[in-house]
Amino acid sequence: MRITRVSAWSLHLPYVEGSYRMAGDRVTTGMDAVVVRVVADDGTEGIGESGTVGVTFDAQYLAGQVAGVSTLAPVLLGLDPRRPPAVHRAMNAALTGHPYVKSPLDIAVWDLAARADGVPLWSRLGGDGPEPTPLYRPVQGVTPDEVRVKAVERRAQGYERLQVKVGDDPIVDARRVLAVRDTVGPDVVIFADANCGFSLADARRFVRELGHDGAGVYLEQPCATLGECAQLRTSWDGPMVMDENIVSLAAFVEARRLGVADGITVKLTRVGGITPAVRIRDAAVELGVGVTVEDASGCNLADMTFAHLNASTPAARRVHSVDFDSWVTLTHVVGPSARDGSFLRPQADLPGLGLSLDLELLGTPFLDVSA
Repeated sequence: MRITRVSAWSLHLPYVEGSYRMAGDRVTTGMDAVVVRVVADDGTEGIGESGTVGVTFDAQYLAGQVAGVSTLAPVLLGLDPRRPPAVHRAMNAALTGHPYVKSPLDIAVWDLAARADGVPLWSRLGGDGPEPTPLYRPVQGVTPDEVRVKAVERRAQGYERLQVKVGDDPIVDARRVLAVRDTVGPDVVIFADANCGFSLADARRFVRELGHDGAGVYLEQPCATLGECAQLRTSWDGPMVMDENIVSLAAFVEARRLGVADGITVKLTRVGGITPAVRIRDAAVELGVGVTVEDASGCNLADMTFAHLNASTPAARRVHSVDFDSWVTLTHVVGPSARDGSFLRPQADLPGLGLSLDLELLGTPFLDVSA
């Protein structure tokens, strides 16, 4: 089996709620997605989605992804898609770095490999079954009263795990977190996610303001560097989760050595796709670290990818994930939804990801190369 054709599209996915805000007044109105289709010589297809959320979240942006996918697509022609790690090595040999460029291609190759084997992707990845992954949803708002209202809304939407965006004024942020805790009670899991927004001094003020038990929250990526997060350990003995710093297996190993990785979030676009994500995930599982596999952009195709990857993670180390299809106003695939109530759940029987592209919605590809 050989890859004979690679096509790619790009599109903007507007947010249902209009905008999304992170620390430092970083606001976006939607996500930019790149969608890839890889076709083998026997007609078997694989599809993948990967994208960016503005240009201030990670070192990645749509124009760079379009250029990079266009550069790498010809490299895939003639390769055997049944060996995704070998295809990923070929991409690394052709282009140093730029993992966000490789991600949609790598996902599509994994989908094709599973379809060629006639099995769902979770099975190709060694999972025990199409198991569910809990969903979380961010709670945004400037004031404590605003986040109380939003927390109630999220619970009504079926989300049983909440993420409160922090990373600005540490005192106001702490009051917002405490307001959410007071509103939803002690049993709802809350992540306080700073997206690297706190200085070390402000992070210390934030955790002090939360009180002696830290409001029972998980503190996610409070500072920009692993070193600063490690220094925060003198003030915070609660669970700490690394997200933005998890860019590679080596970065995870260092985070674990420093004692700041009680959990990690592995974003497919950030690390370069399924191949490196599985490598990081497996190391984390071996070391007893909780793992979230997700991304920063997408619709139901991205959601289904998360569902399969998380289902292949042992349940004891599976944390939660996101359902971007509920965040945006359109979807570019046809097939079952990955969301099942308050969970993501992969389709159980169809080969690969079990989805097909809506070519009418996608329109003309920016790339279409063949052998």
